[in-house]
Amino acid sequence: MSEILSLAQKFKTQSQQQAKTIEQEVQNATTQLNSFMTAKLKESETIIKQGMESLDVSNEQLLKTLAQHQTDMSSALDTYMSNVQAHTVKHLNLYAKDLEKTIEAYTQHIAQLIEQREDRIAKIIKSEMKKWLMAASLGALAMLLLGLIIGALLFNKFSKPTYTIQQVQPQTQVQPPPINYGKK
Repeated sequence: MSEILSLAQKFKTQSQQQAKTIEQEVQNATTQLNSFMTAKLKESETIIKQGMESLDVSNEQLLKTLAQHQTDMSSALDTYMSNVQAHTVKHLNLYAKDLEKTIEAYTQHIAQLIEQREDRIAKIIKSEMKKWLMAASLGALAMLLLGLIIGALLFNKFSKPTYTIQQVQPQTQVQPPPINYGKK
C-alpha cells in the first residue's frame, strides 16, 4: 500500500513540476508578446504622429506602413501561439509518458500482489487437501474394517448348518365333492 502511495506522490510531484514549467513558459511567451506589442503600438503611434505632422506624406505611403505594421503584429501573434502550442504539446507528451510509466509500474505491482495472493491461496488449499485426504483415507479404512467385521459376523452366523425337524403328517386324501351336471 505504501508503494502505491509513493507512486501517487511521485505522480503528483511530477504533475506539479510540469504544470509550473508550462506556466513559466506561457508567462515568458506572454511577456515577450506584450513587450513586442507595446513596442509596435508605440511605433504605430509614432507613425500616426508623423503622418499628422507632415501632411506631405501621402496617404498611400501611410497605408502601406500601417499594413506592414499589421502584418508584423499578426505574424508575431502567430509565432507566439505556435511557441506556446509547441511547448504545451512537448510537456503534455512528457506528462503522458510519465503517466504511462506510472500506470505500468502500478499494474506490475498489482500483478505481483495478485500472484503472491494466488500462491498463498494455492498453498492453503494444498495443505487443507492433505488434511482432508488423510481424514478421508482413515475414514475409508475404518469403513472397510467395519465392513469386514460385520461381514465376518454375518458369515459365522449364517454359515452354520441349520437343522430343521420336519414333522411328517399323514396325508389324507381329500375327495372332491361329486359334480352334479344337472344343476345350474
